[in-house]
Amino acid sequence: MIPPKRLALVGALALVYALCYVAIKTGLAFAPPLAFGGLRAAVASAALFLGLAIARQPLLPPRNLWPWILALAISGTAVAYTGMFMSPGRTGAGIASVIGNTGPLMIVGLATLVLGERLTRAKILAIILGFAGVSIISYSNVAGAEASRSIGGALALMAAAGLAAESVIFKLMDAGKALLRIVAWQFLLGSVPLLALSMWFERDAGIMWNPAFVAILLFLAVIGSAAAVSVWYWLIQREEIGRLSLLLFLVPVLGLGFAVTMFGEHVGLLEMIGVALTLSGLAFVVLEQRRDLPPRAA
Repeated sequence: MIPPKRLALVGALALVYALCYVAIKTGLAFAPPLAFGGLRAAVASAALFLGLAIARQPLLPPRNLWPWILALAISGTAVAYTGMFMSPGRTGAGIASVIGNTGPLMIVGLATLVLGERLTRAKILAIILGFAGVSIISYSNVAGAEASRSIGGALALMAAAGLAAESVIFKLMDAGKALLRIVAWQFLLGSVPLLALSMWFERDAGIMWNPAFVAILLFLAVIGSAAAVSVWYWLIQREEIGRLSLLLFLVPVLGLGFAVTMFGEHVGLLEMIGVALTLSGLAFVVLEQRRDLPPRAA
């Protein structure tokens, strides 16, 4: 079973990821998407290298890990951030939300096929109810989106696939005690293609450097990337990633809460049903955990 403290960490990650959606949406008003994503990765890398230097830890990972780090940089940073930052402006927010939150479905599928993790009834129910809940929560935006803007949906799918592949790749590798070095180099190497593409495609678009943008960038880079990915990898090292990832269905639920509290959006009956379905799916995962508890000694 997943210990309660680790479950709490996944809940904290879901909270951070939900805030990241809000931060990206706000920050795109100040910077073009590829530059924004590249800066996020570069600043995250700098923060991790600074932490390693302060702690007097080695900066280079073991030589045998470099192919794995390159795979993480491509999938979890270059590919995922390209889709994550470019999709909001090319499709309705609802479609981006629904497709962007298919990550748990992909992770469970890949974990079953590649890692041999067991696909239990509780997982299947959580997948069905969780995705149904996410779809209903985003229904109003999906219904009003233009079908011609399918490129945005493809970009959101690309982001979800990149993050799912990243999780499985890290689970397969023997990271040992080099976790922070791996994450630092993943972000550094992943930032290069993003910034290079930005210089080519966004050379006429400037960045509005102001306190608001700097604050958003620092939050996304230090909390949403450096800290969040490090914690996620630490959890992956110790737990079954299929079960962990299903708890990330909390992200759109929390995102809806932020939309209400921060932007004053109205929550209707459909959204409430979507939240109930999502939480019901997660309840099956929790109940399965309770069944896995060893019997108490008499």
